[in-house]
Amino acid sequence: MNADKRKLTIALTEAHKSLEQDRLGRAIREAWSGGSIAARMNDEAALEAVIEVAAAIRDRATGREHEDAAMLVSYCTHCLPDARAGIRRSASPFARLLGPGGTPAVKTCPDCAETIKAAAVVCRFCGRRFD
Repeated sequence: MNADKRKLTIALTEAHKSLEQDRLGRAIREAWSGGSIAARMNDEAALEAVIEVAAAIRDRATGREHEDAAMLVSYCTHCLPDARAGIRRSASPFARLLGPGGTPAVKTCPDCAETIKAAAVVCRFCGRRFD
């Protein structure tokens, strides 16, 4: 297991544990940590897990913690389509949330593993066609 995956697992475990102990501030901090790692890794399952824990926190919390949890749900939900499509964006997490930026979206060709533009219909390296 690589370092990011290990950190993600720890963050989600700690978020769940803190939620069970009704320590919502700590739970949201751990969930944000996991969410940023999941978004950086483009991990669909991890993003869904973060959305689940953040929604549980949001449902229990009030005030600032409720807002922070709702923002995390929104952020991970925004990142999920890219993860499902295999598209990586090189912008910062907040730039991804705020909208299109200066760096183009990219994806990895499943045949040759080269990085190509997300809008590409044909891989310029191996000729694979995308649906």
